[in-house]
Amino acid sequence: MPLTALQKEVLQLLAKHRNPESHAGGGAVINRALDSPRYSSDLDFFHDIAGSLVTSAETDVQVLQSHGFAVEWLLRLEFLLRARIVRNVDELRLDWCFDSAFRFFPVQADPEFGYCLHPADLATNKLLAVVGRAVIRDFVDILYLHDTYLSLGAMAWAASGKDPGLTPFSILDFAQRQMKFREEDLQGEKLNKPTTLVELKTKWLQALEQARDLVAHWPARDSGCLYLNEQGVPFTPNAADPSFDKITRHFGSVRGAWPKVVS
Repeated sequence: MPLTALQKEVLQLLAKHRNPESHAGGGAVINRALDSPRYSSDLDFFHDIAGSLVTSAETDVQVLQSHGFAVEWLLRLEFLLRARIVRNVDELRLDWCFDSAFRFFPVQADPEFGYCLHPADLATNKLLAVVGRAVIRDFVDILYLHDTYLSLGAMAWAASGKDPGLTPFSILDFAQRQMKFREEDLQGEKLNKPTTLVELKTKWLQALEQARDLVAHWPARDSGCLYLNEQGVPFTPNAADPSFDKITRHFGSVRGAWPKVVS
């Protein structure tokens, strides 16, 4: 993002309550680097077990209240709790929500967040979020991931494995339909790097064209996988490369798995 001082303090207080079944995700984790494009306005904690959601949220709130934060509950639903915490002039929104345990990699320990999703799951989840809602910050995040982590095509290819009702092509088509914003939508975001709506749309159209070309050339039997390089890191291969058939295909599973990569 980088993380704000308030976010860092809250994470330090709550990190000890995170575990593989109560972990951080969302925009704050995606944008944690100093050179990331935007600041996140909240912190998201995901839970594999719906029954632990309320207990986790209330425990976190008690810790924050004991350190001088005022807490206002904004939403209390079966699968989502939302609160605003305030101290002096600083405030922050926290979300605790139930999420599917189906992912590519296990949740990983993290010195700042306690536990958080693997970057591949952060990326594919973010792209699936784009499919379901028109929020400009999602596109900012996706293009940042496209530039620094994994191409849009590889994200769409893998994300289809998390939602059997979607194909890589439909994910890209639905995402394209959501890209209907005005300049004031972008101005409403707290950006770390200045950009314009024209720049954002130009980058998106370029990434989309590349993505459609990629998924058109990869074999349908691989749909839903991450392609891994020799180090076990997700990457974007060239289907015309002679070594393409030997590349490791990694599919999602309940709670994820670390692949065995054979060179």
